[in-house]
Amino acid sequence: MPVANMQSFRSVALRVHSSAFAAQGQAMQLESSVLAKLHQACSFEQIMGAQAAHADVILDLNVTHAGRGGGGIISNSSTARLDTLLVISDGESGDLLGTARIHGESSGMIINNAPPENEAIDVVAKAVADMFVKSGCTGPRVAKVVPPPPEPLPPTETKPDESHRAEAEKLNEDGKQKLFVADVQGAIAAFQQANALLPDARYEYNVCSALGAAEQWDNAIAACKQARTLNPQPALVAKIDHKIDLLQHHQ
Repeated sequence: MPVANMQSFRSVALRVHSSAFAAQGQAMQLESSVLAKLHQACSFEQIMGAQAAHADVILDLNVTHAGRGGGGIISNSSTARLDTLLVISDGESGDLLGTARIHGESSGMIINNAPPENEAIDVVAKAVADMFVKSGCTGPRVAKVVPPPPEPLPPTETKPDESHRAEAEKLNEDGKQKLFVADVQGAIAAFQQANALLPDARYEYNVCSALGAAEQWDNAIAACKQARTLNPQPALVAKIDHKIDLLQHHQ
């Protein structure tokens, strides 16, 4: 499934995290494999690792679980499984662009005495690259659409109380940092607190994104629909509508 429109992005940076102790040694291998697959599949001008100082789009790929035995009814000790959470954000604005749960599982066949973890890593890397191909990472780069300036609120519409903006922004940023390292429940709580303090379509859209990462599809759709009612800017409206469409395919 596509997660966001990648056609206007020229550079990408990948950060791999691991909250699964057993997978600490696999993080560097996963980073190398994903970067290699993106180089092969995409037309970004720059594809960089975590050391990059700046990129148009940031990928935070979190290893949330790693182990042997597979996910089926019959356990096979030769089968390796790698569960990950991908969080995509705009490197310029910091806005969340999309999330995806990606599960990699080896075939259960030992090939050339290679550890099955290598195959599970390759499955995840290929899934990331395939997702980006479907999101428009191939072909020439196109100019980024600049959203029009916000229209003034109608005289009859009550303006939000901006006195809590700084605190709400801090909570929103805290939520994003939690999501980047796969603390999904912490991210949901922070985004919800930000929106409760100062209702804003951006905060509610982030609630929607985090609920989607938690695979709470119905709640995520409800949050995105709520964001739609909070006077979002045109660029955010397009993101909300795209997110709702993706979420409805998961229901």
